[in-house]
Amino acid sequence: VDLPATVVVEVRPGEGLRTLAADLAAKGLVPDRRVFLLMAKWRGVDRRVRHGRHEFTGRQDLESVMAELASTPRPLLRVAIPEGLTIREVGALLEAAGVVSAEAYRAVACSAEARAVVGAPANAPCAEGWLFPDSYDLLPGMSPGQVVDLQLRRFREVAAPLLAAAATAPLPLDAGAQREGQVLTMASIVEKETASPAERPHVAGVFYNRLRIGMMLQTDPTVIHGVIESGEPWNGDLTRRHLTTDTPWNTYTRKGLPPGPICNPGRAALEAALQPMETRDLYFVARGDGTHEFHETLAEHEAAVARWQLAGKDRGEHPAN
Repeated sequence: VDLPATVVVEVRPGEGLRTLAADLAAKGLVPDRRVFLLMAKWRGVDRRVRHGRHEFTGRQDLESVMAELASTPRPLLRVAIPEGLTIREVGALLEAAGVVSAEAYRAVACSAEARAVVGAPANAPCAEGWLFPDSYDLLPGMSPGQVVDLQLRRFREVAAPLLAAAATAPLPLDAGAQREGQVLTMASIVEKETASPAERPHVAGVFYNRLRIGMMLQTDPTVIHGVIESGEPWNGDLTRRHLTTDTPWNTYTRKGLPPGPICNPGRAALEAALQPMETRDLYFVARGDGTHEFHETLAEHEAAVARWQLAGKDRGEHPAN
């Protein structure tokens, strides 16, 4: 058989030969599973099949299929991609793991084709937000397109069912095709703003409240994202100059959501963006321990900012939101 594309077969530990034969037949690698079973037993291949990932390309016959199954499979790299990483950070992680170059990965993730496939907002420069964070079994030397495809497939498995409810969710967002991107944008902001699972719905509720009344979101992670996207060197120190320099991502200078997601959020942040806490709070301030203090009025917020800034002045923090 001449294979039009690479066919991958995963042989799992303890998997029976009958199961393997059925998989081979279903993928068009052998014409008849019964013939494969007979030949494998006659040649002793049934006792020499190596579990792992086997790849088949080009012209294959029964002999070449059995030879590949008895050979050492290609090694897999288990790569964990945490929630909240940007495409740049994911690319650096993949390059460090020896999978693909960071530049090649970003080129694919930011291509017009990738943005069109996911339906990214018109002004979003990349498919940021749709590249689902998870643990992946990857191969050294695989193409960046294959990595992106795996992430998009995982996004469709995990996030798409949740986002199906976005169309009717009572959220202050645009209707229609843009809503999914806006929910993901909100989820990415929530992901960056707090590492506390319990706080995520509360943070989402605050930002939705700001959107409802036309208040600027004024969220630091969007400003930082804009600085990095502009190509300006970023040393981790957010200054007043950054807050007042206008970019498409600066929510201190522009109302509403930024052009698109600022990272790839995980399931919990996405759930928070779809089911925010019902609250009247409009403000929150970092306590310095990874959690926040929430307030309804500006006076309460300013008092808390002064208190926590005093407590964290030696740490160089910018706690106000």
